[in-house]
Amino acid sequence: MTDNMVEDLRNLLGHDVVLLPIPAGEKGPRFKAWQDTTTAAMSDPDYLARLNDGGNMGVLVGRPSNGLCSIDVDDDQNLDAFLALNPALQATLRTKRARGGNIWIRVKGEFPKLTKIVGHDGTDWGEWRADGGQTVIHGAAMDASKGEAAPIPYTRIVDAPPIQISFADIVWPEDVDFPPSALSSSEALANLSQSYGEPFFRNPNNSITLNESFWAGLYATEHIIIYEPDEKAFYEYHPPTGLYIGVSVDSIKSAIAARMLDASRTMNVPGLRKKRTDSCLNHIIGHLKGIVEKRHAFTARSVKRIHLANGVLVFDADMNAALMPFSPQFLSRNQSPIAFDDSARCDRFLNELILPAVHTEDVALIQKYVGLCLLGWNLIQRFLILDGEGGRGKTQLSVVVQNLVGLQNVSQLRTEHLAERFETYRFLKKTLLAGVDVPAGFLSTKGAGVLKGLVGGDWLDAEQKGGNGNFQVQGTFCVLITSNARLRVRLEGDLSAWRRRLLIVRYEAPAPLKKIPDFGKLLIDTEGPGILNWAMQGLRALLDDVALTGDIALTERQIGTVDSLLAESDSLRNFLIECVEQAPDSDLTVSEIVEAYAQYCPGRRWKAMPITVVHDQLEGLMLELFGTAKSNSLERNGKKAHRGFRRVRFKNQDGTPDPETPRASEDLF
Repeated sequence: MTDNMVEDLRNLLGHDVVLLPIPAGEKGPRFKAWQDTTTAAMSDPDYLARLNDGGNMGVLVGRPSNGLCSIDVDDDQNLDAFLALNPALQATLRTKRARGGNIWIRVKGEFPKLTKIVGHDGTDWGEWRADGGQTVIHGAAMDASKGEAAPIPYTRIVDAPPIQISFADIVWPEDVDFPPSALSSSEALANLSQSYGEPFFRNPNNSITLNESFWAGLYATEHIIIYEPDEKAFYEYHPPTGLYIGVSVDSIKSAIAARMLDASRTMNVPGLRKKRTDSCLNHIIGHLKGIVEKRHAFTARSVKRIHLANGVLVFDADMNAALMPFSPQFLSRNQSPIAFDDSARCDRFLNELILPAVHTEDVALIQKYVGLCLLGWNLIQRFLILDGEGGRGKTQLSVVVQNLVGLQNVSQLRTEHLAERFETYRFLKKTLLAGVDVPAGFLSTKGAGVLKGLVGGDWLDAEQKGGNGNFQVQGTFCVLITSNARLRVRLEGDLSAWRRRLLIVRYEAPAPLKKIPDFGKLLIDTEGPGILNWAMQGLRALLDDVALTGDIALTERQIGTVDSLLAESDSLRNFLIECVEQAPDSDLTVSEIVEAYAQYCPGRRWKAMPITVVHDQLEGLMLELFGTAKSNSLERNGKKAHRGFRRVRFKNQDGTPDPETPRASEDLF
């Protein structure tokens, strides 16, 4: 604060506003053409002297002050209800004199001119102060019509700069006739007619022909709505949550029919009521699809942001995040249920669930990936596996992550169904795929290879069971898998692709002495905002990694963990490379190879593959590596009835690898 009230108000409101001198005790300017005052007056010493003469001061609202508007609510109860509908407005400048108050905002884009706001019952609710109006911000005034016997001072209830907001983001009570509809404004109606033609045309017999394009344009003007052609669905913006929510065609048709009925009464055109047939409404819907179509609306992101319960965290180019009010420009349909609180902590989460369970290096890895899950966009095209013995906290961490992201944004990952026609459709509108406590063969199923596309940015077909046609889904999902077993990967010759996709954290610490039921849910309920802050720190670190290298930064130990799993997944190939060689006069039976393989795996701390899998892979690998096909007539014990392979032998008599021979895993990686 300074001794100069004019300068204080300009610092608060902005130096691009126009302040108006008002006589003491009054509520309006006395000089002529005050509506035409410009910011140039604020540099005029004589004008500034008039502002500082001890009288009241007002603000010229609307476009003359670069979008600074005020919402004047007459009643305290209505004001409280309005702020409850608009949490973002609770942090903006608010002033009052007696009852109710003025909410000050800077409006981006278009907004209505000065107009009264009236309830459906005809009572005054307040006033929208914009172009053509002014609002007193300093001084005191008396209103004799309201029984006031003395001037009442204007006070600042919330002494903060006006926030920026779009008019469309303001939620108005359902019981007021505001904002004004396009049909009640001659200017808006003229603009609509210019774009789409007249609402209807009169025929020579005085009947009317409906202009379906106009009514589609009217609906698009009065609603924030998108048609996503790839999903064949409409999404309408919901201001209280900032989300685009799916809306059915039948719901839109009903709203348009009601709008036409209202217009028939307002415009005194009874014939409009007869045009509300299903056929006409379907044609209007067809026009509406073309007007509001936006392909890939929710996948082509222009900003990095996280949609939370109390706003949207937006990252700038320097990876700094700021909490912004909800806005349709974010094109969001996925929201975390957690509210942002930059002072919140998560001590129990860290000290009881994370730090005791995994290696220090892996804490940072988990933190970065949880932040990625919160972002909902798999920038690094990888998925995370948490494996190790049960009871170490893997499942509870998965519960925390799923609840942090929002359960409505999570789908169960079922690799055994990924190769089927309808499975991908389940992932529409989701951001996180979770596989919890999966078996060892989870990544060895026929459909497991699809997982690479689900995280790798590929476009996949999604067919709805019992629905119409195919839909497209982009594979930008984050994937979190937990398992008590060491997973085996179905490589199918694509070793490098799997290596680029995998992140693994091993839970090898002892199990906690005391288990807490539903610990993950308890942590979300008690430390949710703190866990959110922790994940945000991880996301910033990950974005720094991506800016430097295009990928997440991994330690040699973490890279080795991935290499080890892939080598174990290809353990039969590695065994054959290390332990078998070509020999013209030798042969090996299938049983001999299987027995030697079973002895080979424990020495590398690998779990041997099931015998059925070994039999399935062995014939193809022997042909690939040694050029020998399976024979059913190898001789053992004088009988030529054994299955096996000719022209091969073990490098050592006992079937173990030669000490001088490099390990196959070293060659592969």
